[in-house]
Amino acid sequence: MNGIFVTGTDTGVGKTIIAAGIAGAMKRDGIDVGVMKPIAAGMPKKQGFKSEDAEFLSLASGSNDNENEVNPVFLPLEASPLVASKALNLNIDLDKVFSVFNSLTSRHEFVVVEGIGGVMVPIKPNYFVADMIKTMSLPVLIVCRATLGTLNHTLLTAKCCKDYGFDVAGIVVNGVRNSNSIAEKTASDAIHELTGLPVIGVVPYVTELPKQNINMVIDLVSKHVKYDLLIS
Repeated sequence: MNGIFVTGTDTGVGKTIIAAGIAGAMKRDGIDVGVMKPIAAGMPKKQGFKSEDAEFLSLASGSNDNENEVNPVFLPLEASPLVASKALNLNIDLDKVFSVFNSLTSRHEFVVVEGIGGVMVPIKPNYFVADMIKTMSLPVLIVCRATLGTLNHTLLTAKCCKDYGFDVAGIVVNGVRNSNSIAEKTASDAIHELTGLPVIGVVPYVTELPKQNINMVIDLVSKHVKYDLLIS
């Protein structure tokens, strides 16, 4: 099996942009790429996929898989899966998630899976995103911010991955501004030194990067992320 699980040091760090860009770049290279957002939460879109993130992944990869395969679980409340499922009185069907995952990995050369939030986001009581990653047995790609505080968040995420025994394929530092302080600009060096993990991408901040502009996202990620290192 060939694939990657894209997680973040927090919500809103740009996981979808990086995951979609990697999927799109691989697609351009002639690789048959499948994509998956196992669990999504938030207000549903009025047209197309309910999850904007899942739809963008699908469009970027050129996938023909249906919405229920790309995003088997959707919770119409902006909260962690555990909180949302309790508030909505809905059951998160993990058997369905893993059944879909196995189907996608059997049909595609490479599968890009995007998590929800970070590795310790709770899905069920005493069951976290990290536990889902463990069942999927995929290498992990960590996406972090290029802002003050990123060292703490990234080190905690890296430590959790190490404790779970994950193969971390690399780290992508996302959203580096030209006006950032020297400390923030050199964060990638510190992250590599402190974690011992390869930083395979440093992606600049783009003022206007609408998710609808798929080609712009793919160009940005393919230019600044060494995504070829993810393919074994």
